[in-house]
Amino acid sequence: MSIKRIIPFILMLSIAFSTLSCKSWRINRKRKKDAREIEKKKRERDAEANAKYEEAIKHQADIQSPKTRRAMKKRYKQADRYNNHKREFFLKRWFTPKHKRKATPPV
Repeated sequence: MSIKRIIPFILMLSIAFSTLSCKSWRINRKRKKDAREIEKKKRERDAEANAKYEEAIKHQADIQSPKTRRAMKKRYKQADRYNNHKREFFLKRWFTPKHKRKATPPV
């Protein structure tokens, strides 16, 4: 084959392949866009569910007596400190009496 025949053939193939790549590019772009939309909807649902949960916690605290509310607040703080692996304030640790365990009788 001569070069004059090869050049038009190559040009036609390059045009055909370029249109295929544009299609795949559009498909990939649409998939990414759809994934972003799904993620956005999921974040909105999570935020809404979190807001409802916080509102339910607040309502539960509001219907308690003041004494119970104080106790609940204290326990929430203790749980938060425990779950985040934080120690008590050092002065509180220093001046709190240590509890001695009872010795178990030998069996």
